[in-house]
Amino acid sequence: MNHAYVDGSYSGHDNREQAGAAGWGIVLLLPGQPPRRIQGRAEGGAGAEDNNAAELRAVLEALRHAPQGEALTVYSDNTSTLASIRRGSLSAPQDELAALIRREAAERGTELRLTRASRERRHMRAAHDLANQARRELPPQDTPQIQAEALIVHLPWRPEATITLRRLGERVTLHLPLDPAAALPASVQALLGAASLAQAGETLLIRRASALAQAIWEKPLRALEGAAREAVQAAKETALEQGVTVLFES
Repeated sequence: MNHAYVDGSYSGHDNREQAGAAGWGIVLLLPGQPPRRIQGRAEGGAGAEDNNAAELRAVLEALRHAPQGEALTVYSDNTSTLASIRRGSLSAPQDELAALIRREAAERGTELRLTRASRERRHMRAAHDLANQARRELPPQDTPQIQAEALIVHLPWRPEATITLRRLGERVTLHLPLDPAAALPASVQALLGAASLAQAGETLLIRRASALAQAIWEKPLRALEGAAREAVQAAKETALEQGVTVLFES
């Protein structure tokens, strides 16, 4: 299943007879691939009439960037946007854009599934930031392109962690045994296992690492001693030598 988190941003023009500026942001999730971040801007034309138009333009661009002939679930925090696509709108510009979305979805053979999502969700926050940056013509933030994601699932009462690694064209699941008696906390053992899966030159996003594990990775000299400290330091030095960048889900 393909997923797209979308958001729009609008700023009115000083002259009310002219349209303002709009931006849109998209986080596109395709199976086996890291998230793609897409943004764009319009001024004084289609998609720049108001905030609802900007939101609809984000849906349209998500549709155009998704694979043809496959279902696409679109997440938006704007109920008016979803209602317009489903049933049309009394606003002529909004209704026209919604009709264009339905028409292009049919032409591309895309089953469009619409879902409301809270802005507090990680990918919704990212889409919101992308839309605002585009509207304000700010340069994209200097965020490294993520080549791989590692999801850690660790239940404290189980002596193992499950690590799912995803990169373009590859998905790997690792069941990592943990030693509860070791000086290194189990959550940190899981983090080191996830970091070891990165390939040379990759930027790896680690998801669901514990706050303790993140803090120890960032500053092992403050939190650890002896063999435990050496294990974390060795893992960080290996990542540095291989050109691996480790990021954590915010």
